[in-house]
Amino acid sequence: MEKNQRKKRSDAEYNQQIILTTMEDLLEQGEDISAKKMSDIAKISGVGVGTLYRHFESKTLLCQAIMDKKVDQMFIEIEDVLAENTQWPVRDKINIILTKYLDLKEANFTTLNFIEKSSSHSSSVINIPFFERLKNLLIQQFENVNSIADLDFKLNLMLNAFSSDFYYFVKHNQKLTKQQFLDKLLDLFLK
Repeated sequence: MEKNQRKKRSDAEYNQQIILTTMEDLLEQGEDISAKKMSDIAKISGVGVGTLYRHFESKTLLCQAIMDKKVDQMFIEIEDVLAENTQWPVRDKINIILTKYLDLKEANFTTLNFIEKSSSHSSSVINIPFFERLKNLLIQQFENVNSIADLDFKLNLMLNAFSSDFYYFVKHNQKLTKQQFLDKLLDLFLK
């Protein structure tokens, strides 16, 4: 009995990895995930629909699983830079955090855009699963700064400037570079 359970677990891990790899490949090929049905993803992955749903209840959760390692790596990189530069001014610390976030966003724009828009509530960066973690990291940079009134509100507002729709508009319609965007945002919120 124990041998069969172990085999099922390794099969389950294998199936989950196949699904994730297939989805990553589809995203890298520029496939429109919103147009794909879960049954399409199962078929392309070579697993049954039930197997897919056992691992991921929705495309959103599947996309979040793909992003988990990338997000964790982003936070490790941010924490490493911050640990090496504890004497930086608040603005520089906030700038590096948001730069790393934008690097992740630009490299995974389609996936993060899908996650943002998959909520029935709104198209907002608040819908990304690591929003609170990112906001808390930003809040930590203000620990010794008493001059920022309504910090929570301002950070919610600032982070929503990173919504896929708004960021796309700024980059493509207003022709701002990533650093120009960040500079304008930081000027607005850190004065």
